[in-house]
Amino acid sequence: MSKNKLLAQGVASLEAEAAQRVSRVPRAADANRDPALPHQIQPTEALTVASTLVPPPFETSTLDGMDEAKQVETLEAAYWDADRTEVRSFQLAKMRGSLLKGELLQLLLDRRAHEHRGLTVGDYAESLEIKRQYVYDLIGAAKDIRALAPLIEETSTPVVASQAAVLAPIYKADPEAAGLVLQGAKDSGKLSAASLTEAARELGLLPPADTPDPKPAPRAPASPSDTVGRLAFADAYKVLAPKRIELLVQDNPAAVLDQAEAIEAEITKIQRRVEAAKKAAQKAIAAEA
Repeated sequence: MSKNKLLAQGVASLEAEAAQRVSRVPRAADANRDPALPHQIQPTEALTVASTLVPPPFETSTLDGMDEAKQVETLEAAYWDADRTEVRSFQLAKMRGSLLKGELLQLLLDRRAHEHRGLTVGDYAESLEIKRQYVYDLIGAAKDIRALAPLIEETSTPVVASQAAVLAPIYKADPEAAGLVLQGAKDSGKLSAASLTEAARELGLLPPADTPDPKPAPRAPASPSDTVGRLAFADAYKVLAPKRIELLVQDNPAAVLDQAEAIEAEITKIQRRVEAAKKAAQKAIAAEA
């Protein structure tokens, strides 16, 4: 047998042996998934099956036999279903991105990757095309999302970083209550951080939103002494706000009276110090003259 034939047989034998080794590598249930990759970064079905990237057109044959009004109703329902699919796909992509990037950034910081590159954390963040603060924002978001994983899986509802920031503390205290908050936000018609906050307030899990008192237009102080006076009485002015006193009087007028008298006594002490400060200033001015 010639040398070339022996070489060809040897190559063929090695290829066959390699093929057998590959065939023995365990495969995931989904043939498109690579068992060598961690589950967190496995490609999704939509990305691995080309036929699912572009959905088929709406099957107009489903409209056969319907009157015009029913056809319109069916098409509108399909439109809103497509709209919900679009929003959910965006939410899912954002959630996965925040989770994976945040956890990887934490691992990089734990290993002081910036020092390996001879950079500060800020410069290292710039090399990743993000700001330094965003590094920590992503890490925090990843922790929130990871904590919410059971709720996300149970409800099949992906949440983005801002929504996770609202839900995570509630879930930590009471998982069942967090589920009610999530459902309430979804029932409002739009899942957002604002709708989650509102749902939590309606359930008494968060304090109601503050309604600030109207603020008077700012004015320049007439003199330095005017500034001193306004600073001295600032705290008392806030405590004795009319709306606040009106509510407190209805609940416990005696307590309001005690508080007012205590403030009055404190103001008297402050006023004495103001007078002493004025005299000291006047004395110093006279000495300079």
